[in-house]
Amino acid sequence: MWTNPKVWSLAVAETVAWAGIFYLFPAMLVRWENHFGWSRVDLVVGFTAALVVSASTAVFAGRLIDRGHGRVLMTTSAVAGALLVGLLPLIEALWQFYLIWLLVGVTMSGCLYEPCFAFLTRIFYPDAKRPIIMVTLVAGFAGTLCFPLSHYVADALSWQASTWLFSLLVLVIAAPLFWYGASFDLGVTDSEDARVKTPFSAIITPLLKNPVFWCLAIAFWAFSLNHSMIISHILPLLESRGVSPTHAVIAASTIGVAQVLGRLVLIPVEQRVSMLVICMCAFMGLSVASVNLAWAGTGVLILILFVICQGGSVGISSIAKPTVTADLLGQANFGAISAVVSMAYVLGFASGPTLSGYIWSIAGYSGVLKATFSLGLIGLSCLVAAGRLTRP
Repeated sequence: MWTNPKVWSLAVAETVAWAGIFYLFPAMLVRWENHFGWSRVDLVVGFTAALVVSASTAVFAGRLIDRGHGRVLMTTSAVAGALLVGLLPLIEALWQFYLIWLLVGVTMSGCLYEPCFAFLTRIFYPDAKRPIIMVTLVAGFAGTLCFPLSHYVADALSWQASTWLFSLLVLVIAAPLFWYGASFDLGVTDSEDARVKTPFSAIITPLLKNPVFWCLAIAFWAFSLNHSMIISHILPLLESRGVSPTHAVIAASTIGVAQVLGRLVLIPVEQRVSMLVICMCAFMGLSVASVNLAWAGTGVLILILFVICQGGSVGISSIAKPTVTADLLGQANFGAISAVVSMAYVLGFASGPTLSGYIWSIAGYSGVLKATFSLGLIGLSCLVAAGRLTRP
């Protein structure tokens, strides 16, 4: 498993896709604000719209994966995402900015973590944790790639050149690697063939009646909302705490490294500790991270603790979420079920940038941190409830 070249190809593809399609927005947010003259709140509405569209189209993507079309889905989405990002330097009006990000949202649902994890779970379950860990170990460096590289190119040339660079990287690196990495021989059996033809209504109706589903949906919504509120405003948020711009870029870049470290910790413990318990620890880590971020400007150690807690928790959760979902809700029709659960997760990400912006406009970034602290505790409570509901 650890030497499978196709899984490694998916890992590199995810790294570049996340850097060029997702992290480019928070990396360029301040530069776009200065260049276009649009307010920060107006800008993050575009990112929110992209994530809402991503959540809305995730179920369609999951059904395509259940039917064996993951390879075409991920490759096509990467190509389309790259071309759309490449159009950003050419826009002149806010509606054009919104239109591009609405379309980018469709590509997100087809090539970022959720479809990739659903694909890997379908191929490798019940041993899907290992390939998912492999992918996320590498892809955790997406932010580490995007933040410093985008700022260096933007400072040396322009933000337009930086945007075109990431568009090119997704097009010539991520897309071909998705095509190769997803070329597994699926070997679909008769039972699997019957399963993927199950009407969607027969999947969604019992799912929506299951209280475990709602506990997981709320928990992962709270988790993603927390991280989205922080990461989409990470540079101005850190600077509001008294962190210097240079240290803010370094901290934002190393959150990805902390994600990788969190995933490395899972390797020796995931066979000994329940993934549900591990996921609970990640939720506690989010609340601790918000406390440290509130005092990040008082010392380097506090800033480091924030990076470790925030990044490590996100790194662990990205692996735990598909596994916990399969364990508690079953593996049958997993692409569709995972997509429905992930709708709440992606909607949290979608509302994070705008919600954080509005809270900032009313109560400053101190208000944002109070909200993110509370979200960690809300998610933890829901996850505990899900575990109790499924206990024999």
